[in-house]
Amino acid sequence: MKQHKPDVRQPNLSTLGQAPQRAAANNQGMPQGDRTQNASSRGNPVHSRPQNSSPRGNPVRSRPQNSSGNPNTTMRPNPNSRKGKRSQKTTGKQIVMRILIGLLVFVILAGICAFLYKDHLENQITIIPKNMNPSMVNEDGSIVSLSDVATETTTMSMPAVKGVHNILLIGIDSRSSTYTKDGTGNLADIIMILTVNENDNSIKLTSIQRDSYAYFPGYKDPQKINAAMTYGGPPLLMHVIENHLRVNLEQYAFVDMNHMEKVVDAVGGVVVNVTEDERSAQYGLNDLVKEQNTVFGSPADSHMLTTTGDVLLDGRQAVAYARIRHVGNGDYDRSKRQVEVLQSLMHKFMGLDVLSKANALDKILSLVSTNITKSELEGYVLTYLPKIKSAEFQYLQIPAAGYSNEGTYSDFRSGEWSIRPNWNGLIPLVQDYMYGKTFPFDPVPVIPKAPTEIPSPTASKDDTQTGGN
Repeated sequence: MKQHKPDVRQPNLSTLGQAPQRAAANNQGMPQGDRTQNASSRGNPVHSRPQNSSPRGNPVRSRPQNSSGNPNTTMRPNPNSRKGKRSQKTTGKQIVMRILIGLLVFVILAGICAFLYKDHLENQITIIPKNMNPSMVNEDGSIVSLSDVATETTTMSMPAVKGVHNILLIGIDSRSSTYTKDGTGNLADIIMILTVNENDNSIKLTSIQRDSYAYFPGYKDPQKINAAMTYGGPPLLMHVIENHLRVNLEQYAFVDMNHMEKVVDAVGGVVVNVTEDERSAQYGLNDLVKEQNTVFGSPADSHMLTTTGDVLLDGRQAVAYARIRHVGNGDYDRSKRQVEVLQSLMHKFMGLDVLSKANALDKILSLVSTNITKSELEGYVLTYLPKIKSAEFQYLQIPAAGYSNEGTYSDFRSGEWSIRPNWNGLIPLVQDYMYGKTFPFDPVPVIPKAPTEIPSPTASKDDTQTGGN
């Protein structure tokens, strides 16, 4: 009968085999007792093993010792045996399970980090609770409830289109001693309406000239619209704009103009086109930078702009550029500069990588105050903003050309320069721009000396270069 050769893997001679070979060599020629004694002296007791007397005559399987002489060293399983295959299948399942568990842990940790970061961003912004009964200062200097003096009776409801949201953006100067954290106490330098359209992921801006005359509740005569911020803060300003443009405003956000430079710096500056007059004229960019340097205690000659054309402005230079109103066509060109800064700001932000965007948002949101709730803010910042494919946005200036008269008048306040808009002519224009269609509306009281025809005569330019507070 053919004997079955045992599958015995010999140990590596350079490692395991050396110790047994040396031991065998040392024991050659010695009596059995001496061999036993020699093995015992090395600390490896000799175990007698009965020989296998298999009826089939199979030889006894040898068990090679390890380097320490331990005879219990196990053999490597035969890869062709069933037992080896079962072990491999089990190992494969374990690997898959470990991968799945690892992915699951990663997803959970990523979700936790995203939630914590979202919560961190939301906590950066100053959220002003919505006041159901805001107050204001009337023309007698008394503090009254806005609802008590807002007595206009209308029959047409405000327009509403699903997915279209209007947010009032306000830029203020907090250097006034009467400034408060809710935004009241000073004039609004920037008044814009940000229209967010979730239906086509677009952004539109409507800039309102701050010297435009409008009627305030609690006041008999019309006032410059930027004064609404002084008398009643964002709630009064929203109320006045709603009543004169017949659009719905529920949310607002405002930023201190002195903080605006930090917003610009957070994205690495903005690129705008600066003319030589804008750079060096009296009350131009460099003059306004010097004024800001004094306020912040910086060296008088710091942040000076030395070039013109398309230039990268830092935060302080960008704020000064947006404040210029004595160069060009007064507040009209000033509004264009402000939009130019915002447009470039959006371009720079959209061009940042994910980590840089997160860092910029972290800084920007800490400078903003708003009545937008955390859940609404989450929708805008974390859901809507990433869907915007282009940094371009449309821009409408109010009053539009031909829809106002402007100049120095003395019918209400002696020698005051003001803009007299044709609000009723502007309403359909603004509604179509924001919503893509017009709605029936209640007429707005006419501002004295404002044009009534549509299209209106070309706006007067009396004292445009120096007008307005």
